[in-house]
Amino acid sequence: MVSPARQVTIIVPVYNVADYLPETLDSIAAQTVFAQCHVILVDDGSTDGSDLLAKQFATEHPNVTAVQQENSGPGAARNRALDMADTPYVAFVDSDDLLPPRAIEVLLKAIVTHKASIAVGDMDTFPKPTTFLWKKPFGKGDRLLETVVDAPDLIFDAGPCHKIYDLAQLRAHGLRFREGVHFEDAFLAVPMLLKAERIALVDEVVYQYRKREAASSIMDNLFVRKQNFWDHLELCDTLAGLRPELDVFRREVLERFLVRSYQGFAMRAHGVFEDADLWKIFEKLIRIYQDIDPSFIARWTLDTRHRVAYLAVKSYDFELFARPGERLRGVVACGGDLYLDYPVTPALLPLTRVTAVSARLEQARLSPSGDVLKLSGHVVINGLPMRGPMRTPLGLRVRGSGLTVPVVQERRLDLKAADESHEWRGFSAEIPVSQLRNGQHNLRLVFLSETGQASRQCQISAAFLRDANTKVAGDTRILPTFTGREDAALLVQRQAGPTGRRKWRNMMVRKDLRHIAARAPFWKQRLLRLVTAPLMGRRDIWLIGERKDTAQDNSSHLFRHLRQVERRRNVYYVLTKDSPDRHRLRDLGNVVTYDSFRHKFLMLHTTKLINSYDIDAYMLPTRWERSPFLKHLNWRIGSSRVFLQHGVIEKDVSAGLHRGRGSFDLFVTSAHREAEYVSTDLDYGDLVKTTGLPRFDALVPDRGRRRILFMPTWRTYLVTPSYNKAARPRVAFQGSAYQVFLSELFGSERLRQALRGHGYVLEFLPHYEMRSLLTDVVPADDCFAMADQTTRTVQDALRQCDLFITDYSSTAVDVAYLGTPLIYTQFDAEEFFTIGGYKKGYFDAREDGFGPVAETAEETVDAIVRYLENRCVREEKYSRRAADFFAVQDRNNCQRVAAAIAALPGPQR
Repeated sequence: MVSPARQVTIIVPVYNVADYLPETLDSIAAQTVFAQCHVILVDDGSTDGSDLLAKQFATEHPNVTAVQQENSGPGAARNRALDMADTPYVAFVDSDDLLPPRAIEVLLKAIVTHKASIAVGDMDTFPKPTTFLWKKPFGKGDRLLETVVDAPDLIFDAGPCHKIYDLAQLRAHGLRFREGVHFEDAFLAVPMLLKAERIALVDEVVYQYRKREAASSIMDNLFVRKQNFWDHLELCDTLAGLRPELDVFRREVLERFLVRSYQGFAMRAHGVFEDADLWKIFEKLIRIYQDIDPSFIARWTLDTRHRVAYLAVKSYDFELFARPGERLRGVVACGGDLYLDYPVTPALLPLTRVTAVSARLEQARLSPSGDVLKLSGHVVINGLPMRGPMRTPLGLRVRGSGLTVPVVQERRLDLKAADESHEWRGFSAEIPVSQLRNGQHNLRLVFLSETGQASRQCQISAAFLRDANTKVAGDTRILPTFTGREDAALLVQRQAGPTGRRKWRNMMVRKDLRHIAARAPFWKQRLLRLVTAPLMGRRDIWLIGERKDTAQDNSSHLFRHLRQVERRRNVYYVLTKDSPDRHRLRDLGNVVTYDSFRHKFLMLHTTKLINSYDIDAYMLPTRWERSPFLKHLNWRIGSSRVFLQHGVIEKDVSAGLHRGRGSFDLFVTSAHREAEYVSTDLDYGDLVKTTGLPRFDALVPDRGRRRILFMPTWRTYLVTPSYNKAARPRVAFQGSAYQVFLSELFGSERLRQALRGHGYVLEFLPHYEMRSLLTDVVPADDCFAMADQTTRTVQDALRQCDLFITDYSSTAVDVAYLGTPLIYTQFDAEEFFTIGGYKKGYFDAREDGFGPVAETAEETVDAIVRYLENRCVREEKYSRRAADFFAVQDRNNCQRVAAAIAALPGPQR
């Protein structure tokens, strides 16, 4: 039997893909026209056995060739195979992707039938779908394009896969992959699209692209690798050189690609490079974009942020390119539109137009006197860095009250934590309550520029909705609310006495009834609350919790005090039915099973929501989605929110706990400097109470068991967190600084001998989020032990140790409170604060800490040995630091916290 003539060469570059290659090769072998294919596998110096898999596949199939080369990159691997190809057509497959069985068949049929230069099929990504700009031409059936001009969005498909090429035409145009750079495939794929005379579109998925979960793909961290900026610039420079060969229509398609593909790099370059390199990039960008019309650039860039770099290029303004935050300090208004305040000619004006403004309100607070309602939030002006206050004055317009009040721009640490250029995006405005009229008033941020005014509707935020309980100032009632989907508004009623209260209650009931009749989100809960409100009277119900399945932290200690000492009846603790901690609270009564009907019912009438962690994450019933709850139910209940904390704050936690995000009504602290930080930098003002943590009341030393406790904190970048299963580790655990340190510490023979010689046990208590990675860390030796949190609380472990070791955990403060000596082992500070995204705060372990700081496993062992030799006694200087740090140390923390909670005003119902 004569074998069919080979029509297609399938080129597969292979490099360290042993986990994926077998599946890829199986999909190639399953092609309906596999016998007509010549498959060339080029191993690019794999070290994981991929080369052996390729060789094995070649021995099993006579139409497969496997070759090897020293590691030179995918471009060199594909070029080597291109030189070997001897069929009319060529296709490319990456070694971790998949081909549907008919992929090559339908592409081959299309390119042959239409005598086309290229046949292009549709592509899917897995495990998650992706929307690509180049996919716009698909979904309309198979068709033939005379040139790429017939479907110009196809130019953004810069990869060679899901296509078949006419090999003779590739060679005639002299097209090859660029070697030694990223984006090597675009050097072939984009020019071929531009030069092709006939392009056959196959409206069928012919390729399945694997989006890897691990950060090992060449395209991961696209704007982090410096070399990517240079490689893509080389690509654009090379493509720009094609202009003389192209007609005016294809040139326009090329320029779309040049503008859109480099915009992300151009926008970010100033944050990555120093001036010398920035100048080289700037000069090359001038050459590439000097002949492209500014209005064309404005059309093919995403938004104003991406246009600023091109504005600098077209204006020959290197300072704007290198330091946009210094050159751009405001906006101007014209005809209701906003433009960056930057001097331009009319031709460049499109590059300065602000594409979007987002103003979100986060807080609504009455002044102590009740005379002023202070609204605060943040504004994002697309394209305008805000490292300092902008020159353009702002106002807040209360529509319906004929009132516009001045807006003060504010520096916000939480916004700066996300991006240095966001530091001054905060704002606040004070509205005189006496000037508010009855009715519902939308709120608009007004830009008061010299050329005119422009305003934008303020939107709500989660924090604004948490703050949205009824405010009462004399005879005026104000409810922060929203209209439409997310437009911020104030509902105002001015009427005194019983008549005013009755009128307000009736209005709230009518809102309930309309909501129920419309079957809007949470209508059943609104109905149940409405019906049962008279039965609950004005009970002061406190609902307390920690994580759903734990009772070991401040919340459980406060609950015990409230039930045993103060004997409060309407205090309840929420805990899952199968929690191992349930027995700790059983004798106290009022333990409510999480997700039970009782839990949901109490949520409808609670006056105080109290937690050591995130209230929305850990106290809402499972099916109560946060956003709909905040929009449709939270404001109606009007509970006060109390944050007990799960440790003394030392780091900069503004990104998660600033009042513009967390919006608590009471924030508990323990130390003077901590309280100052929370009050000022987190913007809680007098809502901060320095009471001490409830769990500190039970911190009574129980030393003498000859135990050393090692309790490091977790690393979000090493593990998938329990609360976000979609997140993926950014750094592999094996080989990380964390893993290496543990290996060196527990493998230290000197440590083992010191422990044995002094009769101590080193007990390891990992963070619960890290525990699954650390099951084999502790050696099988009597000198070491793994702590079990299900049988002994963290607090007991802290009380019972004679020496404590941690890295950056706030539990160091608990131990300092106990008077126990401790060691900070900060072995991965750079990784922890850069990759991990953690921010240093007011507290420095070396200057302010309560024990010595070690940076290596060896230094840690040195410190342990010193403490063992002095019988684990804390030095006097660390005792003085502890005494100066804490505001109170009298075991009356629960009492103070309870009094502060009781003093919170009840909901205005």
